[in-house]
Amino acid sequence: MKETSFPKAAETTQQRRDHIIQAATRVIAEDGLSTLSVRTVATRSGCSRGLVEHYFRNKTALLIASNDWANRVYLERVEAAVSTMSGLEALEHRLRNLIPYNDTSHHEWKVRIAFWHQGSTIPSVEESNNRSFYSVYNAILADMRQAQAKGEIATTIPLVVTSELLLMTVIGLCVCCMNDSKLRKKAPLDRRLAMMMGFLKTGDVAALEVGDPTKDY
Repeated sequence: MKETSFPKAAETTQQRRDHIIQAATRVIAEDGLSTLSVRTVATRSGCSRGLVEHYFRNKTALLIASNDWANRVYLERVEAAVSTMSGLEALEHRLRNLIPYNDTSHHEWKVRIAFWHQGSTIPSVEESNNRSFYSVYNAILADMRQAQAKGEIATTIPLVVTSELLLMTVIGLCVCCMNDSKLRKKAPLDRRLAMMMGFLKTGDVAALEVGDPTKDY
């Protein structure tokens, strides 16, 4: 998440709001949710505390706005990456943009996990998290339906339950990556993605064995 200077007065209210929201998201990703406050966000934004409070009345308002922004940015990035792709190609690109292959998605996952915790006590954060989950799930299901119609995945694959299980499996992989820098390397992530794709193509659990599991991480 690249830092930028605070927008000039001549720029739009939305640009200023977005700048503050992005600063709040950087605070959470880099320093942890416990450090989030109007003061720390003002410092990171390069503006006064009063200006932050002009747009966001308190820490909770900042938190909700940051959560919505992080979810929206991910979805927009994925749609741009997938573009006109369909079926299995679209699905693989969608998952590659969700899995923490780089610093951007790694930071997004730090923020996402922090927001999940807050969702247990703040209903509006829970609602935002659920909207994001089902947006991704519905996109995966659409990719799977296209792939099966094109003969790219096994006809024996039950699409609805497999789409949900696939997303939950990927979420589990991403969470594990947060505390395992070795797992965040390209080769281990590629291997696990190949396992998922192989199973979808064949419907055979034997396809889950990619490489040598006793040697390859």
